[in-house]
Amino acid sequence: MVCPWYKNGMCASPKLARPTSAVVHADRCMGGPEQYKSCSFFVEQESGEEAGAGGTPAITSFAKSGLEKKLKPYPPIHLLDYRPNNECPFMKVYEYSGGYLAYCTVLERLLTRSEVETCEQHWKTCPVRRVGVMVGRRTSETTA
Repeated sequence: MVCPWYKNGMCASPKLARPTSAVVHADRCMGGPEQYKSCSFFVEQESGEEAGAGGTPAITSFAKSGLEKKLKPYPPIHLLDYRPNNECPFMKVYEYSGGYLAYCTVLERLLTRSEVETCEQHWKTCPVRRVGVMVGRRTSETTA
């Protein structure tokens, strides 16, 4: 049995700031519960969803969300090795394959790594966000 935090050759333990291969030892990570539970980065999984590092809220698993089949993420351009700072209300972050994916609800698609960086830095002035806010206002105005 493989450690539940071992994904794609990387350790995604909540004790780490971001997934890394620096602490991976094949004998321990893939050796069974006796071996991987002795690792200083091992944490028992909570029932249901996994808690994020440092007590941050849990993130929905991308596979559990049902979007994986629809969006077909391509790890070389979509997979992030850090949890993005999603201050924009239209960015949703998902766990996927030992990393994270960012999804824009306005564009209804996954964001590339470079788009995530831009979104993190300039989300307040983002034209896509403005469209989302306008559409949201129109929707609430028509339902009221």
